[in-house]
Amino acid sequence: MEYKDYYKILGVDRNATAEEIKKAYRKLARKCHPDTCKDDASAEQRFKEINEAHEVLSDPEKRSRYDALGSSWQQGQNFTPPPGFEQFFGFGGKGSRRQGRTFSFDFGGASPHTGGRGGGFSDFFETLFGSMGGMGGSMGMDEQDLFRASQPRGGMDSETELEVRMDEVHKGGVKEVVLQGPEGSKRLNIKIPQGAHDGMKIRLAGQGHRGGDLYLKLRIAPDGRYKLEGSDIVVDVPITPWDAALGTTTEIETLDGNVNLKVPAGVSSGQRLRLKGRGLANKGDLLAQIKIVIPRELSAEQKRLFKELRQVSGSKT
Repeated sequence: MEYKDYYKILGVDRNATAEEIKKAYRKLARKCHPDTCKDDASAEQRFKEINEAHEVLSDPEKRSRYDALGSSWQQGQNFTPPPGFEQFFGFGGKGSRRQGRTFSFDFGGASPHTGGRGGGFSDFFETLFGSMGGMGGSMGMDEQDLFRASQPRGGMDSETELEVRMDEVHKGGVKEVVLQGPEGSKRLNIKIPQGAHDGMKIRLAGQGHRGGDLYLKLRIAPDGRYKLEGSDIVVDVPITPWDAALGTTTEIETLDGNVNLKVPAGVSSGQRLRLKGRGLANKGDLLAQIKIVIPRELSAEQKRLFKELRQVSGSKT
């Protein structure tokens, strides 16, 4: 059986940190993805090996048990599990049906769809971790563990984060996403509920690892125009000093299009004007936060008038 040197596959040192492993994986996954290397027949195999190496080295428990092989890793292509291997590691290789831990899909910027390619782990992986890659439990197996290990196992529930835009949450609808897991890539159409909040989980039955459920944890991406406060949306509204003093009507952008905002005379910088029902999914409000701005360049006439205003206002500065 061919030994897999996962550190060599990812090009990292055996003492590499979790961040170094993650960085190396993402770089290689982008470089070797079959969709970007269509003319390279070996790209798909390399991509599988990269995913397998990341699956082991990114999981502290799997990595610890892989490292526990010690000098056996030096046997290279002729790797043979040491005596008592199954009992020491608490699982039974390919024959094991022990329930594993949750697998989290990794976007990593390297998950263009591949039409299902990239799946399946090597014999080496399944010998070490079982066909599910799960290892839960302590060193050694008692009779109860052995009984459970012989039972058929079901799929594994998976969880990953899904970033959505504020306007997608505001209106709701269907979002097409591509997820990369141990069985390859899959393209899914996800229904985003209108008014979904940050951290909400969407359950996709049967879409997890080997028939388990997939849970998508929504993360609302930052929007340079707006800030969320619950269901309220805060938007900065820049106005000039004279408009703040005299009052004005200005056009502002909302998630439902532009609207006219009436700014009362004497408004202060930082003051908020509330537009009812203009918040997220029209459940909250839009809070127009006044920001008084001074023009960078003033004309001679503007300077003269400001000086007169200072004089009549009694300012001594």
